[in-house]
Amino acid sequence: GRIVGELMAFIFPNGIKSGGVLNPIIPGGYALAGAAAFSGAVTHTLSTALLVFELTGQIAHFLPVLLAVLVANAIAQKFQPSFYDGTIIVKKLPYLPRIRSTATGSYSVTVGQFMNTDLQCLSQDLSSTQLLQVLTSTSDPVYPVVESTESMV
Repeated sequence: GRIVGELMAFIFPNGIKSGGVLNPIIPGGYALAGAAAFSGAVTHTLSTALLVFELTGQIAHFLPVLLAVLVANAIAQKFQPSFYDGTIIVKKLPYLPRIRSTATGSYSVTVGQFMNTDLQCLSQDLSSTQLLQVLTSTSDPVYPVVESTESMV
């Protein structure tokens, strides 16, 4: 990033004129975008762009830094796993499969197969005696609070 910034400053020593305003070339801004893009490409995240803005307070570099991180992230995802995924693979830890699989039949388990539907719900219109009866009749550690037992919302 810094080399590109220095090259731009060499090519345009007076800056770039846009809309009648002369904008100077600041090589440090290019270095900032390059560092954020590199970090984003290694981790496959966009949060590095936000960290750069929070750390520097330079919102003027928002668009170039975000574009650099997006492009670097897109290119890196095509060629290699992220740093975190690589660490999981090297350590031979259990690795989750890709969610967007082309073989959709591989995920044959549905939520209804393991969901617990026998819950005691607390509605807003319960009296104190009814509430005490529900709490003492079950050993559930958690009770969902709903508007009514019919709507379950």
